Amino acid sequence: MSFPSRSRLVANLSYKTTATEMNKLFDIYGHCVIPQDTFLFRGHDSNAFDDCMFFATKLCVAGAFKDSVQVWKTTTDIRVLFLIDHLDDRSWATSSLPQLYNNLFQSNSNFELSDLDIKHKNLERREKLVRRLFDEYQVSGWLTSLDGKVELEVCLFDKKANKEQLVLADAVDRRNKRYFKDSLERISISPPQDFLDKTRQKLDARAPVMVAEQDHSKRYLRGIEANIKEEMEKGKSREEATHYFMNLRIKMKLCFKNVSQ
Repeated sequence: MSFPSRSRLVANLSYKTTATEMNKLFDIYGHCVIPQDTFLFRGHDSNAFDDCMFFATKLCVAGAFKDSVQVWKTTTDIRVLFLIDHLDDRSWATSSLPQLYNNLFQSNSNFELSDLDIKHKNLERREKLVRRLFDEYQVSGWLTSLDGKVELEVCLFDKKANKEQLVLADAVDRRNKRYFKDSLERISISPPQDFLDKTRQKLDARAPVMVAEQDHSKRYLRGIEANIKEEMEKGKSREEATHYFMNLRIKMKLCFKNVSQ
């Protein structure tokens, strides 16, 4: 079965957004629900609320940016866009944020834009996108890739909404052992069929290392299990090690040949 491209679907959105049209972005790109009482981790100097706040789902990832990590907690369920175009066999995620930007601002589209060009390199561009998503489509944020690799990040907006949906729960050293769980485990994800199709193509295109091993997913799961055992030998519990290697491919059970099932 073939599906309309995201570009073609978004082109049909009008500038005067109705309640039905608000849901179209979620239909096109998919959505996630971050449940109430979910911890999100922020490596940032300021703990002030802002119009655009970025979080990791793992403390150790936020700790890569700062020695001290802010632990925020959601005070309500938050629905955000799922801005991941596809995964590869390593669970490295390709962001669909540039695609979303170009589709919403077609008169100023730039197909050379990267994910970081929108998030951090041009704050005016980011603010324009965030304001349109929040004001016209009533979208409160997104889940997307962090630097195009395996880890993911959450962005929540705006300042007033963040004051109502977030609370600063703690501030800890990045080596803290209490918050070892990856909050990705708690997040409900409803991806579009386009994401599943592209990811299946990427996984099926991965040639097996051994001629007799046609199911590359078995090799992937063996590798994850080996990594978990290695961390356990270093002193982590199985639960800690499992969360350490949690990723979107494992969470969504995209380790099997037919990822649409």
